[in-house]
Amino acid sequence: MAATRTVRVLARLLMTSSLPRLALVSSMAAGVIIVSSINSSAQVYKNNTIRGKVRSVSGNTVNNAIVELKLAGGGMIAQTATSGDGDFTFGGLAAAEYEIDVTLTGYESAGQMVRFNHAPNENFQETLPVEIVIRARVDQVLAPPGTNFAQDVPRPARAAYEKGVQLISEGKADEGIASLRRATELYGEYFNAFYALGAIYYRLERMDDAIQALEQARKINDHEGAVYHLFGLVMLKQRKFTVAEYVFKQATSFTPSNAASHFLRGLALVEVGVQEKDTGERERDFTDAEKELTSAWDLSNKRIPQVYLQRSRIHEVLGQKEAAASDLEAYLKADPESKQAPAIREAIGKLRGTPQK
Repeated sequence: MAATRTVRVLARLLMTSSLPRLALVSSMAAGVIIVSSINSSAQVYKNNTIRGKVRSVSGNTVNNAIVELKLAGGGMIAQTATSGDGDFTFGGLAAAEYEIDVTLTGYESAGQMVRFNHAPNENFQETLPVEIVIRARVDQVLAPPGTNFAQDVPRPARAAYEKGVQLISEGKADEGIASLRRATELYGEYFNAFYALGAIYYRLERMDDAIQALEQARKINDHEGAVYHLFGLVMLKQRKFTVAEYVFKQATSFTPSNAASHFLRGLALVEVGVQEKDTGERERDFTDAEKELTSAWDLSNKRIPQVYLQRSRIHEVLGQKEAAASDLEAYLKADPESKQAPAIREAIGKLRGTPQK
């Protein structure tokens, strides 16, 4: 209405003004109409909502996950945490394209793009449903158990140990090792320093050095499951499966709630069984392996899909091809984005006599 009145007044001025003024006033009138139109089209309505749910690959809802909302290509505009049912909500949104990012300790981060289906200047309320699936990080689920051996360590040795750990975290392995070794020289019974040396030597694939460091740690404290677990990893790397099975069994006896130790003992038992010539011994190995794999699956809250791969190997060796194929299908369902998916689908086809193209 205000724009219409302004144009009307300008029209009267046009009829009573000289020609030079006519051009100026006409320009002003056009400008008022354009500005009026722009102001009208610039109205943005913020009455849209995103309602979402976060689940694990097994279908369980995930609570306390951090959910961030970002404008597409822009910075974060809101943040929330999922409820006990895995739900989250963002309200009061303009119609636009948004990015939703989900993070949770022990899981891989996940994201999804969403877009409302109308223009920002349309007075329309829309609610977008979103479901985001996050996958457990295998390196977290299969991490060695922690250590909790307390010692009264001399201050210089502790300082050298802490420096060594820091240097290793910064990617300075050689300097870190030197500092850790200095810590063991200053205090010959330093359990954590020997264990840390074993861990870094394992990462660097210096297996003989790792064994020596871990043996020193075991002599200081022979009831620490983490030492046996790490020693078992060294044995797996060296393909000494019988020894690996034994030390992982020791690890589970000291840290029975650690899913990784159970899983890796099951894996070692499968390898032993595959190589076993005696049918009775093989069946016993596979039976024990099944028990360990089941324990790992339960203790991890169903977060180690590799359990299905090991079960498939057992069933294939025993000639149970359909069971082996079903295990592989279960693995793909638990980890649908696995990089091994094409090879596994091909293996399923071969087991069923229907090779994939």
